[in-house]
Amino acid sequence: MFNHDDTLGVSFFQRLGDEKEHVSDGPESIEYVIASIKRNISGLLNTRVGESQSCPELGLFDFNDANSGSFDLGVRIKSGIKMCIERFEPRLSHLDIRVLHDNTCPFSLRFHIFGKINVKTEQEKIEIDLFLDSNRTYRVS
Repeated sequence: MFNHDDTLGVSFFQRLGDEKEHVSDGPESIEYVIASIKRNISGLLNTRVGESQSCPELGLFDFNDANSGSFDLGVRIKSGIKMCIERFEPRLSHLDIRVLHDNTCPFSLRFHIFGKINVKTEQEKIEIDLFLDSNRTYRVS
């Protein structure tokens, strides 16, 4: 079952306490919104389809496919990431995701997400870097 708090290692009550400490940033500040989006994307992408009983389609498919080359796998994962974010992170729009290939480490997969978010009355550009580490965990920065 998808449990956002377990994925991040932070309990619900800890997050409530954190929000009290960050009142000066305010939930409408761009920094607050971006941090929230990054946490959500990390939770989404590190959840596999079928793990959530209340929303079985939440997350990414398991892309462990020994028959695919790094380039093909990168394109397939990119497509999955885009579909997942479009469906489960409505604050992001105008998504463009790029696969970043590292010739020195062909099994390393990096992605760069470009998008826009609405903050107050303006659209702000956002860029997020993703790294799929050796443990098959997506790291968001």
